[in-house]
Amino acid sequence: MNITNDQITEYIDGYYRPLNEELRQLRESGESQHVPIILKDTEMLLGSLLELKKPAKILEIGTAIGYSSSYFAAKLPDVRVYTIERDETLTQIARGNIASLGLEDRVRVLFGDGQEQTEKLRDEGITGFDMVFIDAAKSHYRRFLDAALDVCAEGALIVSDNVLQRGSTVSDEYDPSGKHKTNIKKMREYVEYIFSAEYLSTSLLSVGDGVAISIFRGD
Repeated sequence: MNITNDQITEYIDGYYRPLNEELRQLRESGESQHVPIILKDTEMLLGSLLELKKPAKILEIGTAIGYSSSYFAAKLPDVRVYTIERDETLTQIARGNIASLGLEDRVRVLFGDGQEQTEKLRDEGITGFDMVFIDAAKSHYRRFLDAALDVCAEGALIVSDNVLQRGSTVSDEYDPSGKHKTNIKKMREYVEYIFSAEYLSTSLLSVGDGVAISIFRGD
C-alpha cells in the first residue's frame, strides 16, 4: 500500500490531527467500510496546499462519500466546492454526509461522468476554478484533466491523487498477476503527459499513494 514503508507512514500519521470531530467520525466510518478516501498524510499535504493557495473555487472529480470535499469546505470557510461522482449510491451518501456537516450551501455534488459534468459546468459559465482535485477512475485521469483545464483560471493548482498506484506505476513487479495492466499503462501515460505539457509545471511526491501537483500556466 505504502510508497515508502509502513513504519515511516505510521510515524507521519502519528502527527495527523482531524480538523474537527465530525470529520474524524466521517473518516472512521469511511475507513471501516473500506471506502477509498484520502489517506491521512495526503490530507495533511492538502491542508498545507489549501492554506498556501487559499482557493475560492475548487473542482473535485471523484466524490466518494464526500470526505475530501467536506474537508476542503471546512478548512476554508469561504470556498465553494463542485464535486463530481459517477456512482449514484455514493452520490446520495455524499449529499447526506455534506448536509449533516452543514456544508451543503457551499458544496455542490454533481452526479455523472467527470468529463461530462465538467463540460456542463463550462457550458453553464461556471469557470475560474483555482484548484482541481482528481481522485476518480485512474485510467481516465487524462480526459478528466483536459476537461478541467477548460474551466481553470491561470495559475490554478491541480492535484492528482494515487498516481503511483501502490508502486505499480513505477514497476510491473507490483502487479505480478497483470490484473491492472490497463490502469498502469494509462497512468504512466498520464504522468508523462503532465510532465511534458508546456502549460503545466508538475512535481511528483511519494505522499500517500503518490500525489502529482501541477500548476496551470495558461494556454
